[in-house]
Amino acid sequence: MGISPDDAGAAKELDDHSALLTRTKRSGERFGAPVFWLWWAERNNLPFHADWWLAITPERPIVFDGQHFAHRRKEILSPEYAGQERILIGEWIRKPYWTAREAIDLSLNFKPFRTESWRGHAPETGETIRERDDRFLILERALEIGEISEKAPAKDYLLWLAKRGYYVSLAWRRVVGMPPHDGQHPDTVAENAEIIAENEKLRDMLRAKDERLSALEAKLEASSSPENSRAQKSASTTRIATLQKALIACAVDGHSYTPIQKRSDVPKQIADKAAELGCGVDQQTVRRLLKEASELHVNSNYWSD
Repeated sequence: MGISPDDAGAAKELDDHSALLTRTKRSGERFGAPVFWLWWAERNNLPFHADWWLAITPERPIVFDGQHFAHRRKEILSPEYAGQERILIGEWIRKPYWTAREAIDLSLNFKPFRTESWRGHAPETGETIRERDDRFLILERALEIGEISEKAPAKDYLLWLAKRGYYVSLAWRRVVGMPPHDGQHPDTVAENAEIIAENEKLRDMLRAKDERLSALEAKLEASSSPENSRAQKSASTTRIATLQKALIACAVDGHSYTPIQKRSDVPKQIADKAAELGCGVDQQTVRRLLKEASELHVNSNYWSD
């Protein structure tokens, strides 16, 4: 904003951005290298003057400078760029290593091997082609002195790009475990240590839950075995038979029920009492249950006697 942080009225000038500052603090972004805040401001529509970019980083906001940063800020912050980046991360983060060519193409947000040699085709621009050549030449020198290997893990290449002043997005930093920006403050390091410890604790809890779930699944599988199924079925049959015996005994003792009586009002009495108790049952259902119980569990001679 062109205001010195040491000015007495600086805090008042920032009143219009207090919500942004509060949100940024809550997300843990309290300290960072100058280049981090340049990109933070871009994402939050607070662009720095171009001279700040020239003074702090070779990325520069427009076109390219001596290191040919081909992508303009609007390109990098566009939904199309982010969408292509998500696709590339999904395809390439699981690979055990990258080659030099793959690293350069991915750093420019292009799918490797899409183009012949190092020369791009439309819709790539001349700036992009020059940028690819420029990065490859710098990488060749790094290979010659052993600064990086021809085949290396993704994180090694991204660390090398960041070290050389190229832009490495927050998404790529997260998936390979790089810090969100360079030059972290000690307080931020401590906060990250606490987060790591908390994550480890959560992982332990998840492992314990997985173990309990596995034990329950094993128990369920054992209970569903043919032997257990037969035992459960037998227990259920015994329980139903016991209830039928209790029903017919209560009906005979309490209501003098007999199935040979053509028009017995006992089923109605039982149905009425069930309704009174709030557990209603149909009169015909009671009649059928009494008849089944008497046929299954009572000697037919009992009724004739």
